[in-house]
Amino acid sequence: MGAGAVTFQSQNPAKSGDNSTYVDARGRTRLAGWTNCTAFVAAMGAEFDAGVRLTGTEVRAESNEPVPDAASPGLNLRQVATVLRRHGVKLDIATPIDFDDLDEVRRAGHAVALQLSYRPIRKTEFSGDPTFEGGHIVLWLPNGEVFDPLDDGRRKGIARAPVRIPPALLRRAAGKLVLNRKGRVAGIGSAYAGIFPTVHAVGEAPSGIVLAFGATPDQAGEYRVVVASALVRSSPGGVPDRANVVDRKPRGLRVRVFGTTQGQRVGGSRVWHQVNRAGTRFMHSSVIKPVS
Repeated sequence: MGAGAVTFQSQNPAKSGDNSTYVDARGRTRLAGWTNCTAFVAAMGAEFDAGVRLTGTEVRAESNEPVPDAASPGLNLRQVATVLRRHGVKLDIATPIDFDDLDEVRRAGHAVALQLSYRPIRKTEFSGDPTFEGGHIVLWLPNGEVFDPLDDGRRKGIARAPVRIPPALLRRAAGKLVLNRKGRVAGIGSAYAGIFPTVHAVGEAPSGIVLAFGATPDQAGEYRVVVASALVRSSPGGVPDRANVVDRKPRGLRVRVFGTTQGQRVGGSRVWHQVNRAGTRFMHSSVIKPVS
């Protein structure tokens, strides 16, 4: 298959044929495949994004941690991004990103590798393991399909990928992701994810957009933050303080613009972009530029 399609890959060693093992923190020998969710999502994402065929087992083997670490056996996004880069596939790391902003990027045509807690999902119809409640990752496509490497239908009650997990459930699962050993979580409304850069046809027209403050859609599209820290305001003007600064976005982050209007002059320009559907978030044109 070429770019824009996905061949499902299960991390289940019985399905992948990967019989490699590692020794866990308790000294027990484990099958490594069950730790390789990030590697398998990266492999499926590479196929969708650029038509590059890899297996999750190959991604793990080519990483700087081919044998899982006993204390922290899973790979992280930066580790798999390094592997994909060698195969000509880029993965933008967004840790963290506002979940709703991430959803907009996905709906604009990007595949997303979404990290999450499995606890909210494990006992639903979308689950690949009703007993697992740890950290996990899935591939979320522009059309709403979710490829979870646990969803191999291996027995009754196990989902078979792809599934369509409601965004509200994914939002909750992303917010409950545990970030460290002290138990800190991402927080509802935040997400930790990798974004594949190629834009693919979505097949759904934008809907529910309210253009505010005289904004028009003539410059709508995908933009990227070009300063170290870009302010997001509740309106295209006013003193940047707690009353109207609602977010900050780091350099390189992708932003979807829905409309453009005139507002307060900043650095010689009055051009502001609306960056959410509701018309309540704006960024000045000096801090984001169109993605070429």
